[in-house]
Amino acid sequence: MICVGRGDLLEKSKDSFIFSRKELKREAKSNLKHHYLMYVVACLFSLIIQAEFFTSDNLISVRRQVVSDAVNAFCELTGMEDVRRLENAYNSIDSDADSLYNDVKQYLYSKTLENDDANKIFGRTKGTLNQIINYITEETIISNLYSIVIQFIAFGNVGKLLLIILLAVMALFAWMFVRNVYIAVNRRIFLEGRIYKRIPFSRYLFFIRVKRWIRASFTMALRTVIELLGMSTIIGFPVVHFGFFLMPYIIAENPDIKPFEAAKLSWLMMRGNKWKLFVMSLSFMGWYVLGSFTFGMSNIFFSNPYMICCYSEYYAKIRKHAKEKGIAGTELLNDEFLFIRADSNKLADVYSDVLVEISKPEYSLENLEGRREKFFAKNFGVILWNSKEEIEYENRQAHRMKMLAYEKEATGLVYPSRLSPIPEQRRIKALDNIHYMRHYSLSSIAMLFVIFSNFGWTWELFYYFLMKGQLINRGFNHGPWLPIYGFGGLIVLMGLHRVRKRPVVFFFSTIISCGAVEYFTSWLLEVAFDKKWWDYSGYFLNLNSRICAEGLFVFGVCGLAFIYVLAPLLDNLIRKINRKVLVPLALILVLIMAGDFVYSNFVPNTGYGITGNFDNEDDVTIETVLEDG
Repeated sequence: MICVGRGDLLEKSKDSFIFSRKELKREAKSNLKHHYLMYVVACLFSLIIQAEFFTSDNLISVRRQVVSDAVNAFCELTGMEDVRRLENAYNSIDSDADSLYNDVKQYLYSKTLENDDANKIFGRTKGTLNQIINYITEETIISNLYSIVIQFIAFGNVGKLLLIILLAVMALFAWMFVRNVYIAVNRRIFLEGRIYKRIPFSRYLFFIRVKRWIRASFTMALRTVIELLGMSTIIGFPVVHFGFFLMPYIIAENPDIKPFEAAKLSWLMMRGNKWKLFVMSLSFMGWYVLGSFTFGMSNIFFSNPYMICCYSEYYAKIRKHAKEKGIAGTELLNDEFLFIRADSNKLADVYSDVLVEISKPEYSLENLEGRREKFFAKNFGVILWNSKEEIEYENRQAHRMKMLAYEKEATGLVYPSRLSPIPEQRRIKALDNIHYMRHYSLSSIAMLFVIFSNFGWTWELFYYFLMKGQLINRGFNHGPWLPIYGFGGLIVLMGLHRVRKRPVVFFFSTIISCGAVEYFTSWLLEVAFDKKWWDYSGYFLNLNSRICAEGLFVFGVCGLAFIYVLAPLLDNLIRKINRKVLVPLALILVLIMAGDFVYSNFVPNTGYGITGNFDNEDDVTIETVLEDG
């Protein structure tokens, strides 16, 4: 792609180091080749939770431009909330539809003129500074908080205010403890991939396993605050951004480093090297240009993971240089085997017990009672109860899987966790190797169905509140659940049980099965009620506007998180409930959802933002706003 500068050898100050950009990128491509799918999924998940790669998200969701100039101007200058306030005001006026329509158009025109006068000085439509301001106000927690404040002022109902406060807390939690810290998790995955041939999925829980998730979140929050302060000047932002660029890598290597220590160390390591990193980042501009012609697909499937591979190689080289120069604080970068493999003798000594355990015969399903129960346990992972025999089988399976994971570490395929500088006793034992090849009881299956149906409803409520500024009870049903999420969870939990040991196959199987469920459900609802509860018109690679590539990739990534992390953790909690309480509770919840489903067949949940044009902003016109109410 585009190359900046004629030479690849860069050196300007006593603290700077020499590196070949071509060699660095060659090593990055080799790393990407060995872990391609893992890296694509890792970056895709980062995009889904809006942690980074925002340009890919903007490019992949191509929308049709069919909105009138008046409505476009109004939406940009006043927001959709003004549409609702204007509509509510007109609801109390006795006027016919034509005069109301004309009044609304006149109002839009007058608001446009008012803002045109204001924007002569404070224009926000063009220029680099506009892009930076828009990023701050539209792509960060600031926009979320702004939306929450506006909603808080607008609503007078106490219940809604409490719900808004709850959503505000959730937004802050998601930003600080999920979106920000995942960047450092991602860097850990890429750093391990440089040296080792395998990367276990448990690395997604790296900071949780070592009990340093909160510290990592504060470190990343500090980095965000520093960068926002650096945005006060155009020139200052690149200096600040590249000066503190290494913070995610530093805590990915040593989560014990305190936030200000990580910031200081990054600044010292980047002294004399910021310009070189800036030039290297400019060399990726060609990939961004290509992304604009491929609707973001080239970003998702190549350039995003490729750039992180390059930056990871950069960190490894600058780390080595900083330690050789004896820069203060580099003694804290002490994870030696994150950058070199341990010799076979050392590994054999540390993992001497593993081969003995692996040689023991595997515990079979023969001890489970009944041929029918064995059939469902083997093919669908479902049993009637968690009997003593089943618990014994599961514990032995968990131990064996842990030993198999250690075997990969002992042979040098995977990062050797026993040689980590993080003390073994400080780790959370329950998360060392989450046992996902388990069997779920019928009660647990019912509870997981309810939990994930409710999760889907909460997710969409939360998403539309932050993105659209409205509280919308999404879905066909009236209650706080979206059964399509529950059914999707059961399909990947039970129907794909036999491919759980093969994450790649499981990922694509999840995409196909969940896509089939979503398509069929959309078709069935449209045939039965002549309405659409979702519409992917305008999305890239959509099929009859019922499913789209973007949504299917989200299903695939979420399916991995569900099967390998969330479902086992939730099942552990469900098992702690007394059976005399669990069975009636699961039955009651399922019956309530079934009752809501029957009622919704006669009186489905419809309205603006549910079956209207709320999802497709480009289709929003004055007429649809007034019709949907």
